[in-house]
Amino acid sequence: MGQIYDVIVAGGGPAGSAAARTAAMRGLDVLILDKSPFPRYKPCGGALSLKALSMLDRPLPPQVLERKITGARVHYRDLVAERHKGYEITWLINRSAFDQHLLEKALLSGARAMTEKVLDFRDSGELVSVQTKEGIYKSRFLVVASGCQDALKKKIAGPESRESMGLCLVSEIETEEERIVESLGSALDIHFGVAEGGYGWIFPHRGYYSVGIGGLSSSLPHPRQAMRRFLRENGFPEGSRISGHLIPQGGNRRRVARGRVLLAGDAAGLVDPFTGEGIYYALASGRMAGEMVGDLPAAIVARSYESRIEKELGRDLRYALFFSRIMHSHPSIFLRTLAREEKVLERYLEVGAGQMSYRDFMLWLLPRLPLSLMRAGWV
Repeated sequence: MGQIYDVIVAGGGPAGSAAARTAAMRGLDVLILDKSPFPRYKPCGGALSLKALSMLDRPLPPQVLERKITGARVHYRDLVAERHKGYEITWLINRSAFDQHLLEKALLSGARAMTEKVLDFRDSGELVSVQTKEGIYKSRFLVVASGCQDALKKKIAGPESRESMGLCLVSEIETEEERIVESLGSALDIHFGVAEGGYGWIFPHRGYYSVGIGGLSSSLPHPRQAMRRFLRENGFPEGSRISGHLIPQGGNRRRVARGRVLLAGDAAGLVDPFTGEGIYYALASGRMAGEMVGDLPAAIVARSYESRIEKELGRDLRYALFFSRIMHSHPSIFLRTLAREEKVLERYLEVGAGQMSYRDFMLWLLPRLPLSLMRAGWV
């Protein structure tokens, strides 16, 4: 019999690298298997929240961080509002360089990596057999961090309904740095009403804009047509290269562990259902997975992992899902409130900065809605 690893991680993105590094730093034998080599392009808006930054134990290098963001410009129909905090609320990053950096940190901590796609696995109760085209690898635990579309996660969580999946499309438009600074500076440009259950965005990176739309998959029957319209309406060429990917809608209950297999990141459905931000949840769940695996019985690990995911991530994601649903069920009321009421937008920016939870934001917002609606002329 060949080497038996303590942990095999399927997927070397943020969740997989966080799991691998955490487990390797505990002295465990870790193997990362990923279908393609790094660095690689990742279609993503590239916003890294302060909550996500707090998961890292050292500063990111300059080639990763591209722009500090202190505020947002919000559009809804005829309304435009812009607010800034006195501190950064997020950073825009080069996603390819960020993922490469995290993988390198995992390797420096003692994990190994191989470019092989995991095709299947079998949990015998004692070991997990992981199959690739090149052969079979065995480990005591498997962390699946290969995304929400991978068949691996379906063996644990089951299939996703279309109503619980989001769809994002993004283009990167090269532009002179001076023009970017002049037009947006340190603000995110958010356009509500572009896609049902989501929004459009223009993010000012270093030397290019990230332009995209995201919404519920079930509500975007012609996504590329909607994306080209958004590009055209905002002065960008319709022929720009468009990349797309599915993302899970966080806040829905999903199984994230069974036996010796744990799901992390997008594979576990851990994405903010309102903003679409997933990096923080990928890093947090990956770290949890890396901390949980080891010598404890598999049943204890699975139960403890599910309990911790629920307590530290799941509850607030359900508040985020509730907020998203009421916002998009009554967009004229809630989005106008967000655009008109300075304090509401400022408080929401605190959620994005990690200064306030969705639960606390909802508890703060609901008693104030009647007054906000009166000011907006709705009652």
